[in-house]
Amino acid sequence: MLSSRELDVEIGIHAFPDMSASFELPDDDGELLWSSLQSRSAFGHVVMEAAQGVLRLHGEDGYRKKWMLHPFPVDELGELRRLHLKWDACDLPHELSPSG
Repeated sequence: MLSSRELDVEIGIHAFPDMSASFELPDDDGELLWSSLQSRSAFGHVVMEAAQGVLRLHGEDGYRKKWMLHPFPVDELGELRRLHLKWDACDLPHELSPSG
């Protein structure tokens, strides 16, 4: 579960006894296993870096072979990168392009 808190993101991982029925239940019905509050800048950066790492490791074709149902979200990663660099004032190093 992700929740926006001004310039922070609250992250919560919940466990449900029956995974097949959990999609219809409110998040609070699950047992909270872990939570953290992170800056939007840090969260956006690590999500972007993780996605870029998957793309670098597998490429678009390799990702499609593993995931099957959907192609790699190249456009969404580009938009995340654009917004992160524009709004998050992140001091961490960034790659020049989403694919490396």
